[in-house]
Amino acid sequence: MPISPMTKSASVYQELRRKILEGEFDPGSHLIIKQISAEYGVSDIPVREALKELSAEGLVETVPHVGSRVASFSPKSIQDMLEMRECLEPFAAELAVENADPAVIARLEKYHDDSLLALGRKDIAKYGEMNKAFHRLIIETSGNQILIDTIFEMMESEKRMRMVFQFFPEVLEDSPKEHAEMLSYIKDKNRQAMRELMYLHKKRSFDKMRKYFKIL
Repeated sequence: MPISPMTKSASVYQELRRKILEGEFDPGSHLIIKQISAEYGVSDIPVREALKELSAEGLVETVPHVGSRVASFSPKSIQDMLEMRECLEPFAAELAVENADPAVIARLEKYHDDSLLALGRKDIAKYGEMNKAFHRLIIETSGNQILIDTIFEMMESEKRMRMVFQFFPEVLEDSPKEHAEMLSYIKDKNRQAMRELMYLHKKRSFDKMRKYFKIL
């Protein structure tokens, strides 16, 4: 597979990072240097440099006499991430209520409408895409860049655990209704109600993840 016209190690790093974050490599998967070198048409050196960078980010772990593999999740790291998101996303939602203008509301309504169409077609992947867009826009509308960057970084980590709707399709029973309620709270400028609903919305999904990963 050809790589982009940047330095070879940077290009390999970007591609391996994408595959790890998007779940193409399962946690614990071995990353064999010779295979990666052959796939991208580079020598071993750029691959080693890319793996070193990924190891520094905690996405890859190197085991003596075994080699490199995709880092596994620990129950503690999952619990820490979910706790942080349960605190930060309701806060971002509360800030978004004050900042949301008609253009933002129109975009949220479009994402919500498209998600309902996807749900009617039983297109779970498309629903997940629209759900993500809906929540990302709320977070972006908070206007707090440090908060935005922190939450988005944690959302990237969640990619490796697959979409919650694939794990727990029953979440779809409540999610669309709650999105409609969020829209009404944004239009009414009801910060408190928005914060409380977002907390319950995230906790319900995250509690299912905790149970799945046996960290309750």
